[in-house]
Amino acid sequence: MKRAALYIRVSTDEQARHGFSLGEQQHDLESYAASHHYTVVDVYADEGNTARKAISKRKELQRLLDDVRAGHIDVILLKCLDRWFRNVQDFYKVQEVLDAHGVEWECTQEDYNTTTTNGRLMLNLKLTIAQNESDQTSDRIKYINEGKKRRKEECTGKHPFAYTSVDKKLTIVEEERPIVEFAFAQLLAGSSNHSIAKKIWEEFHFAIDARRVWRIVRNPTYKGERYGIPDYCPAIIPPEDFDRVQELLSRNKPPTRTGLTYLFNGKIVCPSCGSILVVNCGKSKKTGKYTRPTYLCGKKYTTGKPKDAGGCQFGGGVSENVVERWLVKNIFPLLKGYEAQLKASRGHSVNYKSKVKGINAKLTRLKDLYLDALIDKDTYKADYQKLQDELARAVIDAKKQIRLSPAMDSILSDEDFETTYYNLPREQRRELWQTLIKRITIGRRPEERGKSYKDFIVEFM
Repeated sequence: MKRAALYIRVSTDEQARHGFSLGEQQHDLESYAASHHYTVVDVYADEGNTARKAISKRKELQRLLDDVRAGHIDVILLKCLDRWFRNVQDFYKVQEVLDAHGVEWECTQEDYNTTTTNGRLMLNLKLTIAQNESDQTSDRIKYINEGKKRRKEECTGKHPFAYTSVDKKLTIVEEERPIVEFAFAQLLAGSSNHSIAKKIWEEFHFAIDARRVWRIVRNPTYKGERYGIPDYCPAIIPPEDFDRVQELLSRNKPPTRTGLTYLFNGKIVCPSCGSILVVNCGKSKKTGKYTRPTYLCGKKYTTGKPKDAGGCQFGGGVSENVVERWLVKNIFPLLKGYEAQLKASRGHSVNYKSKVKGINAKLTRLKDLYLDALIDKDTYKADYQKLQDELARAVIDAKKQIRLSPAMDSILSDEDFETTYYNLPREQRRELWQTLIKRITIGRRPEERGKSYKDFIVEFM
């Protein structure tokens, strides 16, 4: 008695259009196996997979091939050939595996004889036609999606968190918006994905894992960009804040060869040539461990030019400990000065909170007019979209108003920042400075040889 494997496959669209449900296919194959006195070994069901999908991504097909190689199967039963493949190349890849282990396949609704030349010709013709139909369908879908993208309509039923589709356009789910804003704000403040997930649960009682946080903070949809098209949908995060987050994430590098975390890597600028200082560490003879990170000008060593021939004039180095102590001591006056500078440059400011409130009131009145049948549906939809666009612009403009970052506010509100800072792990100290500081330029050199630098110019992000 032959051992039979039942292979069934359906994509969501096919199930909706033709009723090729997994249950119907399985019932058909089981009836066929019983009438031919086959013993059913197992059922292999690829649900939601098209026949053009890469065979490596059809998990049940891979499990079936593993059982073929293990010698557990004699014959594979299919409803029809297009449940198996619509790609000639993939068909013959799998057929090689079946031939090597003496496994046959049979279709319950179609008859193929692969033992004759004409039979193999008909099989190739059938596969080629199926592949051509699939290619044409793919081209039609691409053409339709291109039109949707021009109209800035959503092309899929799967939407990013905090968005939904209304009249084919992405719209913000206001109840979920604060969670996304919170995640980005926490990342800008130096939090990790794991700690953000935990804080979201504590703040909003919304269960989310670090992997999903990772996907959210890297999705350009939240700055209004989708399918590579700017202003495709309403933005939750201002584009400049989103880009700052991406810049911060791009700095996450593997551990250094010394095993040390450098607090100001990529931040300190050479006062002579303007290049970024590189880190050099001393190695203890007693312990063999690297200590005392010092920032030196790498250009001085790579150009080969002596300072009297136009090379870098910065002959010394600056200790990381010196920069760190100076920053902790001076961070308050530096941030206060930065805040005053922002206020002076801001000029006339708009009360966006009041503006957003007014737009929401208009949306409520518009809805009442429609429900009372005072305006028709087309007028309602047009006015609703205008108000939604106006609301999105107001929210974005409000976020664009120059203001201190959450990390800066946190420092200024901490009455004992120095104690808080030195209790932080070294990695979190690094995240803090990398988040806050754009550039540190070394100022005037000490007048006495061997003395520490005490003059730095700090630019904030």
